[in-house]
Amino acid sequence: MKKILPLILIGILVLSGFGAVAINSDNEKLQLKTIRSITPIKGGRDFTHPVLGEFGTATWCGYCKFAHSALKEIYSEGFYPFHYISMVGDKNKNAYDRIKEDYNLYGYPTLWFDGGYIVNVGAGSTEGAKATYNTSINSCGSRGVNDVDISLDVEWLGPDNPNPADGITEVAIEKCLSWTNSEMKISVTVDNNEGSTYEGTLRVYVNEVVSSMDWDDQFGNPYTFPFLDFAFEEEISINAGQTWGDNTYWDGKNYNDGYGNDFRDITQENIMVIAAVFDDEVHDGYSYPPSGYPFDAYYVDETEGFLAGVDTDPKTFDVYFGESSPPPKVSSNQSDLEYCPNNLEFSTTYYWQIVLWDNQGSSFTGPIWSFTTRGNDPPNSPSDPDPEDGETDIPINTCISWISDDPDGDNVTYDIYFGDINPPPKVSSNQSSTTYCPDEVLEFDTIYYWKIVAWDEYGEISIGATWNFKTEPNYPPNTPSDPDPPDGANDVSINKLLKWVGGDPNQGDKVMYDVYFGTSSPPPLVVEDLLQTAYDPGIMEVETIYYWQIIAEDMESITTTGPLWYFTTEVEHNEPPTLPDIDGPVRGSANVELCWTFHSDDPNDHFIRYNIDWGDGNSEVTLYYEPCTPKEVCHTYEKKGSYIIKATAEDEEGLFSGESTFELIIPRNRAIYNRFLLRLFERFLNENLILKYILGIF
Repeated sequence: MKKILPLILIGILVLSGFGAVAINSDNEKLQLKTIRSITPIKGGRDFTHPVLGEFGTATWCGYCKFAHSALKEIYSEGFYPFHYISMVGDKNKNAYDRIKEDYNLYGYPTLWFDGGYIVNVGAGSTEGAKATYNTSINSCGSRGVNDVDISLDVEWLGPDNPNPADGITEVAIEKCLSWTNSEMKISVTVDNNEGSTYEGTLRVYVNEVVSSMDWDDQFGNPYTFPFLDFAFEEEISINAGQTWGDNTYWDGKNYNDGYGNDFRDITQENIMVIAAVFDDEVHDGYSYPPSGYPFDAYYVDETEGFLAGVDTDPKTFDVYFGESSPPPKVSSNQSDLEYCPNNLEFSTTYYWQIVLWDNQGSSFTGPIWSFTTRGNDPPNSPSDPDPEDGETDIPINTCISWISDDPDGDNVTYDIYFGDINPPPKVSSNQSSTTYCPDEVLEFDTIYYWKIVAWDEYGEISIGATWNFKTEPNYPPNTPSDPDPPDGANDVSINKLLKWVGGDPNQGDKVMYDVYFGTSSPPPLVVEDLLQTAYDPGIMEVETIYYWQIIAEDMESITTTGPLWYFTTEVEHNEPPTLPDIDGPVRGSANVELCWTFHSDDPNDHFIRYNIDWGDGNSEVTLYYEPCTPKEVCHTYEKKGSYIIKATAEDEEGLFSGESTFELIIPRNRAIYNRFLLRLFERFLNENLILKYILGIF
């Protein structure tokens, strides 16, 4: 949701070329663009201290792109001792917490200069933002500050976080080696040159130079100096003339953006560390100037920045790996933080070491790490056969299955041996499923033998026991039953399809049917080897007794004869009336009786009546009339409009035709008497039915 500025502030923003966007707008995905480099500070003017800008922004913010471009231009020109930090609030919770909790964020973009000494909200163009920021930087640089100095040093440490971890066992033999290079030692000192004790807060910001994490502005440019997290954020107290100092080890793998993404992939050449000391004197600050969104402002007395990658990039790695310690070199001058060895052995201890090189020829030799690969056991012996060993009465369409896995979690495949001889022949190789279905149904009353051989992916083997089962004997087909039409039925349609229930007690046994059908008893054979339990005799005679009988036969030619059934067909086959024709006026007037004729025929010469829906909420059913005789029916419509008349014909046996429709229009009772307008509409608006309807021209 966007915040709407009061009119007086909008006027100020328009005059200055600025605009503001509230903090809760929807995110938008941006395409990654080429990362451009940022020029460090070249030198400065006569400032009392280097100025710090904390830039509240978000990737979805439309105006923020202008603020970002202005800051990049000011920084790259190098006219001021000036640092800025991009607080990308929608991507980094650490950044959002800083600008929301400490600065009471109103909206994006916002620049807090020197801890809130000056606050600039909004940006309408790069040029306008740049002019405003230049003014703010000069104002901050000329103000009086406490005499304190910061010294900052960043030492990039060597390879760390080995994977596999040092000394670990049971490592897979396909394992790739990886490491991180994201740890640095950050040392900071603060000198108090005042004649009294200095009280304040030290904040050391760890930032990338250019975002490598797809934190882009709406121009598609990666954010510059995006804040990751603090290395220090603590209150300090320094006696007059004394020095405060401390150091910390900051490893990207141990810090994250608050959304589950750590910073282990940062690189030395892309890290900027910025330290700032904030005086403990509190001032009234406003993140919605001149008096909105108040916060406690603590002004900056000193700022220092350190580019960790100056004169160090690019860095490369030598990889040492082998079964001896120290291990031999296996890769030189690689830039990847990963190495994948080939053909590791089971149950073997390996040693590895990484040597880091920079482009100045300096190196850092990491410690020797080790890991031990796992052993390899054969798959577990196949077990739990289904059917069970020695089981009888097994259906002839059965599938066999078993249980098997691998104690090491390796992939397992199976060879299947199956047949009616012992030992059985191989019928399937290298299958991953623990189920096998024979290609054809089995024989009745037969003993089958089967065996499973399990292989893991490294060639270890387990041979299962030989199991057996016996199939069931063959039983006759089920007696055909449940005739449709039922035995002895009357008034059966002459188009009736004959159906029955069949089947076989042996699963998988295929049954075929011979159908006997006719007007004599016993009836003659009309079809053999029918697979479905239905027969279409075609159109039968009316008022006729028909006899029928089904004989079922299975795959081994065992038969079962069903009973003799009969039924009597209907006296007369009734067909529905034809669709009614509707004839009459297509236009009419409201409150005037209109009449239509309805006409339908009946193949059986039955009397017909009409069911009429007038389309205005009224309907009626006529008396019965002789077929093929037009019948006039009248109706009065009370309102103008378009109506659909629907009608069906119904014979005296209750059989309905399909539905016919007829469209009627009752127009407005208006007319246009201006001949010029009539000619205009006739010439140009002949097809515009809407205007005709409005003006009553029909």
